[in-house]
Amino acid sequence: MDPQYKKYLWSALSITTLGAFMAGLDARIVVVGLDVIISSLKADLEQGLWFTQAYMLGSTLMLLLAGKLADLYGRVKLYAYGFVLFTIGSALSGLSLTPTHLILSRFFQGIGSGILTTLSAAIITDVAAGGPLAFALSINALAFRIGSILGLTASGLLIYFFGWRSIFYVNVPVGLVGFYLTLKRLKEVYKPSEKPIIDWLGFSLITLSLLSLLLALTIYAYGLAYKSLTELLAVISLLSFLGFVVVELKSRYPLLDLSLFKIWSFTGGIIAQLLNAVAFGAVMLLLTLYLEIVLGMDPLTAGIHLLPFELSFLVFGLISGRLSDKYGYTRFALAGLIVGSFAQFLLAGITKETPLNVVLFYSMILAMGNGLFMSPNTSSIMASVPPNRRGIASAIRSVIFNVGMTISLNISVLLIASKIPYSLVTQLLIGAETMTGDAEVSRGLLAESIGYAFKVLGIINLSAAVFSITRLKTPQNTEQIKQLYETSIE
Repeated sequence: MDPQYKKYLWSALSITTLGAFMAGLDARIVVVGLDVIISSLKADLEQGLWFTQAYMLGSTLMLLLAGKLADLYGRVKLYAYGFVLFTIGSALSGLSLTPTHLILSRFFQGIGSGILTTLSAAIITDVAAGGPLAFALSINALAFRIGSILGLTASGLLIYFFGWRSIFYVNVPVGLVGFYLTLKRLKEVYKPSEKPIIDWLGFSLITLSLLSLLLALTIYAYGLAYKSLTELLAVISLLSFLGFVVVELKSRYPLLDLSLFKIWSFTGGIIAQLLNAVAFGAVMLLLTLYLEIVLGMDPLTAGIHLLPFELSFLVFGLISGRLSDKYGYTRFALAGLIVGSFAQFLLAGITKETPLNVVLFYSMILAMGNGLFMSPNTSSIMASVPPNRRGIASAIRSVIFNVGMTISLNISVLLIASKIPYSLVTQLLIGAETMTGDAEVSRGLLAESIGYAFKVLGIINLSAAVFSITRLKTPQNTEQIKQLYETSIE
């Protein structure tokens, strides 16, 4: 490997890793201190939930536009602006005096996060395509995961010593450093080749569709009292999505190039990622419920017991990234899905009496499977599209991931509620001390319902393997990619 190329690869990787770390950190940083923030701002429970959801919403809605802008104008300057928006959103969140102020600031912060998330993968692919792509992307995913872990741990220390506003202020100096390094060290490897025309009608329709879908999924978890509103939002989401497809098919300069889905390596990878996100998104919630509610652990103890799960994911993610560059992306993605599904079927049999070390061992196997799957599948998606579509391809991948994670949380709550009374589920989620009746019986019933959720999620995860199997004999169709690229710049 050329020394100059290697040096720049590591430079680009370190800067994009910083962006991924910040995005992961703030995805969870509010969770631990949620009760403190709610109390300080005199918010209600639903407003408190939006302190986390507004960030996810802003991030998701920005993904497709960020990807398109990156393909039309280049990556580096837009990536630098992502740091700026994220930093401003963080400062405004720390200065918030009312619940509404914090919700809007978190939404703004999420927009910056969406830019960083989308462009990180595109920048790395531009530099590492044909080289250690999966390994580079696995490091990027590792940074996001470490950020998520610290979001659940370091935030507690910051709040204890400096107050809840410090969890937002800590982003400001890091964001400024990221902005400076981006402009100073990153080069614009990708050269835009298309006319800079944006399909604003298509963007409006897909934004309305995603906004309605995510709101419907979130509000549905509030209970039956919101059923009518949820149904209305679902209809709006479907109609606006159909309108978006019609507009994109007729547009000469579409926001989303639907011809990408003719590339099976891309489409199969996207479907596999959606199903995996649905299957894996709620795993941390299920394990936390089991440790804290069924076994009665305090949050700190439960967090310590979840560290092997997180470390397994990180270690096997790096191993898979390194080996899949040499032996093929799809094989490792398929292996990860099979291992992860096997572990979920093992967890389907847990009860209140299952030895703790057995549960933790099964969870480590599950994390190992997902670690094996993530970076090779991402690499197969990103490597399958032409250079002038990497921004939008990364955006599609991120949107699908966010939607799948949101669906997973709602499905898991519904699966648990199908086995025990909904009122008991609510009591358990609020706190074990609110349980009525025999608490031990309730905990045992919850353990069985968690096992049932793992079983269904395991089936969903295994179904994703079908879309990896079908891509095993599908070579990288470079001629098809070349034709797509040439057609797009005419």
